[in-house]
Amino acid sequence: MQHESPTSAPGLRVRAPQPTPNIAPPAPWNVEGYPTPTGPIGPEVYRARRQRLLAQMGTGVAVIFAAEQIGHGERQDLDFYYLTGLELEHGAALLLAPEHPDFKEQLFLRALDVEDNRWHGNRPLLGRGVELGAGFAKVKRMNLLAASITDAVLQSKERELVYLGPVVGYTSPIPRQLQVLRDVSARVLHSKLRDAHELLPRMRSVHDEHELAIMRRAVEITGGGFRAALRAARPGMNESALQAVFEAHFRAHGSHSNAYHPIVGAGLNTCVLHYNLNRREMRDGDLVLCDVGCEYEMYASDITRTFPVNGRFTPRQAEVYTVVLNAWKAAVAQVRPGATWQQLNDAARDVIDAAGFSDEYFHSVGHFVGLYVHDAGLQREPLRPGMVITIEPGVYIAREALGVRIEDDILVTEEGCEVLSSAIPREIEELEAVMAGRG
Repeated sequence: MQHESPTSAPGLRVRAPQPTPNIAPPAPWNVEGYPTPTGPIGPEVYRARRQRLLAQMGTGVAVIFAAEQIGHGERQDLDFYYLTGLELEHGAALLLAPEHPDFKEQLFLRALDVEDNRWHGNRPLLGRGVELGAGFAKVKRMNLLAASITDAVLQSKERELVYLGPVVGYTSPIPRQLQVLRDVSARVLHSKLRDAHELLPRMRSVHDEHELAIMRRAVEITGGGFRAALRAARPGMNESALQAVFEAHFRAHGSHSNAYHPIVGAGLNTCVLHYNLNRREMRDGDLVLCDVGCEYEMYASDITRTFPVNGRFTPRQAEVYTVVLNAWKAAVAQVRPGATWQQLNDAARDVIDAAGFSDEYFHSVGHFVGLYVHDAGLQREPLRPGMVITIEPGVYIAREALGVRIEDDILVTEEGCEVLSSAIPREIEELEAVMAGRG
C-alpha cells in the first residue's frame, strides 16, 4: 500500500516538499497492535469520507467517540468506524476542525499501558508508524483531547461546536458527544452549538463500491445458510437446532457473528415479530419463519423466509404466502431513485388490504441496512442510488398459528433496483424443490 508523505497528508499544512520517510508501514490486520483498518477497505477510503464530512461541516469543531468497550457483544461506535475503519480501538476519539490551519482531523487513542500488553496484545508507542497505519496526519493520546478541542474552537471564526450525533428522547442518557460539546461551550466564551445530526446518517445511507462488495458477500453467505436450513428442516427438530445450521454455515464461510439475534419461530411463534427464544420443537404441519442474517466485515445482511417444516405448503399456507409474496413484489416494483418510503409502504399495504388481512399486517415495509441491521438513514427523504434497504411485508394470523414474512435486501440503482438476495429461494415451488433435495 502506498502512503502519502507528511506534506501531502490531508489535514496537515504544506510547508515545503520533503521525501517520504523511510518507515515501513504497519503490518495489516493489527498484527503488531497498530490501530489500522481491519477489513478490506484501506485507510485512503476512510480519509476520503472524513474529507467529505469536513467539507459538509464547512466550519466549526466536532468530536466523535469510539466505544468505551469492545467485545463480549459490544461493537465499535458505527460513526467512528465509518470514518476511521478502526474496529478494535476502544476508548478513542476523532476530532474534526475544518477551519484549523494545521490539523483538520486528529485521532486520539487511549493511554498506553505496557503491563496490559501481556493480557490484550501489544500496543505501540505513538509515532509515524501509527499515523501511517491509521491514515491520520496527527495522532495523540486522549489526555490531550480537552486542550485540543479548546484550541480548535478558538481557531473557528464563529467558535462553533458542531453536534454530529443522534437525537434521543428526553428519558435517554445524554450522548457523550453532546455532553462534551456542552461542557466546552460552558468554558469557551462566545462559543455556540450547531446541530448537524443529519450529516452522517445521510452519508452512511448511500454506500460506495467498497461497502457494496462487502454487503454482497454478507448476503451470499446468508443465502448459503438459508439453503442449508431448508435442506435440514424436518418435523421434530428444535428451533435452536435449525438456528445452529445457519450459524455453522456462517462461521465456516468467514462470518464471525450474526448481524442480530436470529428469529427462528415455528407454529404460533411465526406470529411473534421479535420472537427470539428459538427453543420450541417444530411439528409436522407448522410453518417456520426464519429472520436471520450474518455480519461480514462489520456490515449486516437481513433476510427472512417462511417455509413448511415438512417441505409442503398446505392450501391455506400457500394462500397466505402468495398474498405476502405479491405484496413484496408490489413494493419492490416501486423501488427506484426518487421513490419515497410512503410509496413502498402503500404498495405493500394495498395488496394486503385487498386480500382482507389489514389487521394482520402491523409493521412498516422496511428499513436501511448497512453497518447496522436497522442502519442510519433519513426515511423522510427520497431514495437515492447506493442505498440498501429491506422490503419485508408480512401477515400474522395468530388464531391460526400462521405467520408469513418475506424479506430481502434491495440495492437502489440508477435505473431502479437490484435484489441482492435474489438467489435465495422465494417462490413456493423453489422452496419446496430445495426442501425435497431438487434445488
